[in-house]
Amino acid sequence: MNQVRSPKVRVALIGLVVASVFHATPVLGAILTRQEFSGDFALVDATSPLLQSLLPEGSEYSGFVVYSEDGTLSDWEMNVNELNLNLNLGATLDVNSGPNVNFELSSGSNWNLVVDFGIAFDAPRYTLERTSGSEITLTGQVGRAGVYIYNDPGANITLSSSNRSIPEPASLLGLLFGLGGIAVSRKASGTKA
Repeated sequence: MNQVRSPKVRVALIGLVVASVFHATPVLGAILTRQEFSGDFALVDATSPLLQSLLPEGSEYSGFVVYSEDGTLSDWEMNVNELNLNLNLGATLDVNSGPNVNFELSSGSNWNLVVDFGIAFDAPRYTLERTSGSEITLTGQVGRAGVYIYNDPGANITLSSSNRSIPEPASLLGLLFGLGGIAVSRKASGTKA
């Protein structure tokens, strides 16, 4: 009876050892960079008298972008207090549709984030941009009402990075091998016992 179960138990143990070795060494995935920004915007331009009369001269703002080395955006948020503008990854103005979000990472840590709710249909479009140094610019396009631009040449910007680990395919195979060996050994012990 021991001779019948012994090879199958060995297979299960080998599978568990392989799984534990590979599981202990995950592959490092993409490096994520998080840029947090905050400061005070000043209105620098408004293309229509209507916007000039309605918009505040300035506003506190804050937000962040999280992206990988290749420029893929994974999370973002933008809040501009005096404009009552609170946008984030799940932001919508209409329950039936969300915004079209585009992100471009240029040289260094400069970037351009466009949140478009459908400018062609008079819905707003916002462009948030970090250009040189610590300058942040917000451009709002509000259909026929026109365009406005807020700027902060000295934003508070903090950068942090983290590694996102991805399980190695071999670790998954090792786990499956180990579980399969255990199942076979249990079946064998149940039928031969």
